[in-house]
Amino acid sequence: MDTRDTRRELGRSARLLVDEERWLFVGLLAGGVGYLVWLAGTGVAVSQAATLVAGSYAVDPWSTESTALAVTFAVLWVLLPSLLAVRYVVGNLTNLRGNVEQCYRFDRPLVALAPPLVVLAGGVALGAVRGGATWDVLAVLALASALSLVRTVAYGYRVYSFSTPRLLQTLLFVSTVVATVTTVSLASSLTGHTALVEAAAARYGVAVIAFGTVSRAGVSAPILPLAAVATPAALALSYVWVQLLASLLVRLRRPDVPRSAIRAGQRYPQVVQPGTSDRLAMGTASGGGSGSTGSDGTDTQSSSGRGAGSATASTTDASGDGSDEATTDSVGQTRVYTPPKDAEDVPPDAADTTNGPTEARASDEAVKNEFCPICGETYEAGAGHSNCPNCNAVLDHE
Repeated sequence: MDTRDTRRELGRSARLLVDEERWLFVGLLAGGVGYLVWLAGTGVAVSQAATLVAGSYAVDPWSTESTALAVTFAVLWVLLPSLLAVRYVVGNLTNLRGNVEQCYRFDRPLVALAPPLVVLAGGVALGAVRGGATWDVLAVLALASALSLVRTVAYGYRVYSFSTPRLLQTLLFVSTVVATVTTVSLASSLTGHTALVEAAAARYGVAVIAFGTVSRAGVSAPILPLAAVATPAALALSYVWVQLLASLLVRLRRPDVPRSAIRAGQRYPQVVQPGTSDRLAMGTASGGGSGSTGSDGTDTQSSSGRGAGSATASTTDASGDGSDEATTDSVGQTRVYTPPKDAEDVPPDAADTTNGPTEARASDEAVKNEFCPICGETYEAGAGHSNCPNCNAVLDHE
């Protein structure tokens, strides 16, 4: 089996870390610093506002004022930052049309997960050798775990089976909620509300989780920080396993899925195309011109608009009678020549003249159309269509 394409995509996946994915590391650093400033600022502001409104208040015994403060801080310290983080990540993974960015459109989507999983395995091995999850080991694991979830979101946008953007965003939200709760428990002194945080944890029965430690096989670690580190990777791997099972069912069922049901940038594997060879050629040719029928994580042909086999096939029927001519100018774009309406009035001897004035005049009056790779119809070129006027499919010009 030729593995050159796989090795090339693995190289692309690794280079993303130092190129297109710099936004993630900048966001983690700047967002972490900004979040600590936010905790300190809102802690002081809310405390002063509560003093002005309710006067002095105490958290022991727990009171109505304590509940109101806990809810307020839950919104300011957990809910809002988590929503902002999800929007930041999704905004960098998708383009203006809401489709996954070009750099994540791998023909073998699973290669996107290889680099973070390698780093994650290395961090686990390092912690096992040291006999404990020290803070530097936790930092490496947290980075690899966050990266694995981010790549999984891109992977989930790209694959065909079990591709649910809302679920992927929910996984991001759950992960950031755990991370923000962990930060609040560790930086409670920075907020000026250590007593409130400890009292709220005790009241709702999570004090052991928030401030306790766990030991297994001679390795000990604080529970909540360990949960914050493990949650993104656990959610990512769970999604991947479910998706792979779903892709196996798709391979067994071999459904007939119209291209109009596929998002732009989403992979359209051969296995859901049980039609003719012309249909199989439509927009699925990989860069190497080969592909196999596999699940969403394996070597299959791509649907990112790089194949023009169907474009040529579609226009062959139109030009079969010799009245039309079709040429493929670029990948996924076919220019169709339509003769003028008065072509029937051209004398036969003039029509046979090569490079004569009649052919030049017909070329000047030709109407150029664009080819839609989804429905196979043509539409007027240069009209600035963002959606196909025939099937309303989103036209991806990236």
